Amino acid sequence: MKIPSKIQRHHLTLQAIVYVRQSTPKQVQQHQESTRRQHQLVEQAQQWGWSRPHIKVIDEDLGKSGKGSAERHGFQRLITAITLGEVGLILVTEVSRLSRLNSDWHRVIELCAVFGTLIADEDGLYDPRNPNDRLLLGVKGTLFAAELHILQTRMRNNLLNKARRGELALTLPVGYRRLPDGTAVQEPDEQVQESLNTIFRQFDLVKSARGVQRYFQQHQLPMPRLVRAGLDKGKIVWKTPTYQMIQQVLTNPVYAGVFVYGRVKTETIPGDPPRKRTRRLPMEEWEIVIPDVYPAYISYEQYLTNRQTLHDNMYNFEKKGRGAARIGRGLLQWRIVCGRCGRRMTPTYGSSYPMYVCRREQITYGTPQCQSCSMEHIDKAVGDCFLAAIEPAQLEMMLAALDQLEEERQVLERQWQQKLERAQYQVALAQRQYDVVDPDHRLVSRVLEKRWNEALEALEKLKKAYALAKQKQLAPLSQAEKQAVQQLATDLPALWYAKTTTTLDRKRLLRSVVQEVTLTYYSEERRAEFAILWSGQVTTHHQLQLPPIGWHCVTDKAIVNRLQQLAQQFPDHRIADILNAEGLRTQTGQEWTYERVKSIRKQHHIPTKCPIKPGQDGPRGDGLWSVAMAAKRLGVSVGTVRLWAKQGVLVNDQRVSGSKLWVRVDDSDLARLKGWTTYDDLPSITDIMEEKQLTREEVWQLIRDDVYIAYRARYGCNYEWRLKARSEKLPNR
Repeated sequence: MKIPSKIQRHHLTLQAIVYVRQSTPKQVQQHQESTRRQHQLVEQAQQWGWSRPHIKVIDEDLGKSGKGSAERHGFQRLITAITLGEVGLILVTEVSRLSRLNSDWHRVIELCAVFGTLIADEDGLYDPRNPNDRLLLGVKGTLFAAELHILQTRMRNNLLNKARRGELALTLPVGYRRLPDGTAVQEPDEQVQESLNTIFRQFDLVKSARGVQRYFQQHQLPMPRLVRAGLDKGKIVWKTPTYQMIQQVLTNPVYAGVFVYGRVKTETIPGDPPRKRTRRLPMEEWEIVIPDVYPAYISYEQYLTNRQTLHDNMYNFEKKGRGAARIGRGLLQWRIVCGRCGRRMTPTYGSSYPMYVCRREQITYGTPQCQSCSMEHIDKAVGDCFLAAIEPAQLEMMLAALDQLEEERQVLERQWQQKLERAQYQVALAQRQYDVVDPDHRLVSRVLEKRWNEALEALEKLKKAYALAKQKQLAPLSQAEKQAVQQLATDLPALWYAKTTTTLDRKRLLRSVVQEVTLTYYSEERRAEFAILWSGQVTTHHQLQLPPIGWHCVTDKAIVNRLQQLAQQFPDHRIADILNAEGLRTQTGQEWTYERVKSIRKQHHIPTKCPIKPGQDGPRGDGLWSVAMAAKRLGVSVGTVRLWAKQGVLVNDQRVSGSKLWVRVDDSDLARLKGWTTYDDLPSITDIMEEKQLTREEVWQLIRDDVYIAYRARYGCNYEWRLKARSEKLPNR
């Protein structure tokens, strides 16, 4: 064959590179003739005079588009070889194989012109140094780039046309399946449906995606995940839910039955090479939205409400306070508005007296803060208004609470049954697989036997967890528990102020009926005026008179008198327990402690007959002696007295571990501990151990629990302990 005149001798000393590319993996798999035809260009290079060692094939870019060069490593290798002056000829079936991007194509032409590299396609051979050939190559590159744009536009318009009818087969989330005819249906797995319904139901209740996640973790509920790729593609696996998994379900419009196309936008970021960035669009910029295309789990209105709730929950996002209640002592957090300037007041917890303050003007302009008010008093006043407002609905609330508790119990019961059913299926499947295999084929049977054992262990573990849950979470309410719920519903203040009711619970209850509280505080008069905007757009006006400054330092006279009486018989820490048991509290509503009792005694100059430190030779007001004086009275060592107190032989009192110890040593104690008699009619510790089948330590524990009274009896030259049950009488002597 005649060699073209454009091929010079020095070209034959360089490499001839055959560049092979197809645009998509699908083309590589289904259009193999094109790949074969491109590889046959090696024969063309041999016919033009290149020896086989000088011919190189670059086919690394199979399945990659020619609209860019960043991901085409074979193309980059080709450019590098041209730049090094190693290439005499580039062979392609058509120049569009090299690039469909004008900037990349013209760079190839420029480099080939500089280094004298020829370009050949099925139409001919071109020398980029020749102006006519260069012009023709440029026109071809422009035409192929325009062809790519036309193809992309045509495909894009066809895709949009199908999307506008809602017939475009988009990837469906977990909870849906696509039938062979293209129809989308809900996942037939009941456990998957129940899990998704639980997410929407709990979010409607707690208004927080994080709260839904905590609910799933608290009740050990997994979430389904759909495997998107690999050998298990299309299979559902169960995972511990993360916050992102919950949020994806709540924000996906498919669950509302809505077909949406164009939720993201791809942008090109300038650079070398340019990069692509995908950005999510807000709802109002979605390109195509068609309702009622898929079978829905929730209504579209509920979906919009859920998205708005998630939007409002974002901290510091636009208007605060519209989302879920947050942790903090302030009951009116982000719900209280300044009555002077109209701005929202913020809670401050930086001191011993939390307050609501309005200081936006101070922060912005450096002016004095608008106003501030004690958080404790305004919260209590608004809470009382809330309780008074919902009092007529107590019966309805009680019935609704009972219904909700029973409904939640039934939902959890169904989910446990579904988990058990799935685990039993896995056991049966592993057993069938083990039964099918040849027992002599140990390489396989060992693995299947291990898989069967693991399934059995998982089922047994799940059964134990279910049995434990039945005793706690899944147990139906007893009649006594129902009566307790009814009593709580009819006594809302007790429920509101109960220790088990958290501030977060109170906020959620309050926000269900209160939209906003506008406060105006008059510091000179210690008076506040506030207006409550209720959910029904009804506004009520109230006034609050705050107690005078220093009120918390004044103790009620009746409590002082009671403390004076108790100080004659009890130490300070026992007085605190008695006052708390009688339901008495400090002026600020706190429980009494040793330090508070001591402080009030000191303030009112009340002496105590029961000091916690030894300072006298006689007993305290409650009849207890110091350890040293008790040891003298009993005729034993101090260490023995401490041991007897620890074992429960002596009645004792100690404020905290390590503080001074006081014991009771009255005449009856002296009689039973001096060892003056034998007490032969009473059993010994050994006798009790044999009779009751107890250890020695268990017997001493019964003495400490005041089940037995210990008597120190003489036994020859030594002593031993004799025991008498508390209910028995001591024999007459």
